[in-house]
Amino acid sequence: MLNSYSEAVSFLESLQIMPKTMPGLQKIEKALVQTGWYNQLDPNRIIVVAGTNGKGTTCAALEALLTEAGQRVGFYSSPHLVSTTERIRFNSIAISESDFLKLFNQCEELIRSCELSHFEALTLMAGHYYFSSEWALNPDFVIFEVGLGGTYDATNAFPHKYSLITKLGLDHTQILGNTISEVAKNKFGIVTKKGIVIHHPLPSEVVPLMQEFKKNTNSNWIESERAELKVKSSSGGPRYFLNYMGLDFEINIPGARAAENIMNAVTMFHSIGFTLEGHEQALNKIKWNGRMQKLSLPEWNCPVYLSGDHNIQGVESLLEILKDHSWDYLHLVVGIGADKDSDEMLKKFLALPRVKLYLTETPFKGRKISDYLPEAVSKAAGRSADVISLLQSIRQQAKPGDLCVVTGSLYLVGAVLKNIES
Repeated sequence: MLNSYSEAVSFLESLQIMPKTMPGLQKIEKALVQTGWYNQLDPNRIIVVAGTNGKGTTCAALEALLTEAGQRVGFYSSPHLVSTTERIRFNSIAISESDFLKLFNQCEELIRSCELSHFEALTLMAGHYYFSSEWALNPDFVIFEVGLGGTYDATNAFPHKYSLITKLGLDHTQILGNTISEVAKNKFGIVTKKGIVIHHPLPSEVVPLMQEFKKNTNSNWIESERAELKVKSSSGGPRYFLNYMGLDFEINIPGARAAENIMNAVTMFHSIGFTLEGHEQALNKIKWNGRMQKLSLPEWNCPVYLSGDHNIQGVESLLEILKDHSWDYLHLVVGIGADKDSDEMLKKFLALPRVKLYLTETPFKGRKISDYLPEAVSKAAGRSADVISLLQSIRQQAKPGDLCVVTGSLYLVGAVLKNIES
């Protein structure tokens, strides 16, 4: 038994964090079957969300809708930005550090005896928090965001009727495969017998695979509904509105991709049995930081945004959002993971008009500045492994009319947020 929250987090972080090969379900299933609650779970109350991009936004939007509808909702996500407690939420509130410690101590014996990884341990803890009689939360729905892939992700060990597949793309290729079809096959592994599957529009090359999964599982696949996105200018920056089935409402996560992810959530909300009318205001109150998040920094002369776009799809989404902004100079602070296609990401950033590029290193599995695209290194207006020192330098030179964006990694965004909070 550990005595402090920091000790619990340190122990969890000492476990394997990122697998080098495809993980399996054997260890997490071994742990789950030894709990007193696993065999009593109701699949009708559990939703598992997989995909390459947009999982978190989709889950957070669905959480907001269900909470607005008066439901008791659990949401398990990854990664966290500042505190590990962010990963385990109930009714839109992260578990407290004291409750996290208590929860860890309740699960510690199973974590050790079953030799669980970092993610598996947190998944077990989340399940215990939501479903055990010791916490008595009695959730109406629990949303599990897949950590990596789908088929062999620890979240897929929970019986569930509802599956949601967000936009597919190439990421973690060393584990998931080098083609969209290989990636899709792993993501589709969350689909259950006679389950309901909400999915983002699929690339044509994976439609035969979808038909195969649909036939083998006798599942019902429903493509996400569409809405018209409108962008309005304001003194505080662009604002985003959706028009859907006669409803006009504002959303607080920006961009066309965010709108698509929100409609993933709306479609699932409908499939569960709710209607959007009367609950649409929830979509302007989604709690999901680090996605083109505007900071409140009165000491700066220009707006500062954090956007944890960490792959090509994410960068393309950010570029679309930036079209809604104007700037004299764009101060772009970039730190990218070692396992990402940083060359292509940086080429897209360098093509932006009036951009000043600053290169840094993300704190977890980050690429060294010396390993970035040589053209980007030579053209960079600033380079430092310390993102805070870069931001301090930018603050001194930024003028009204400029724009500052930090991007390339959620871990980088988390480091900035942590510094601001402290």
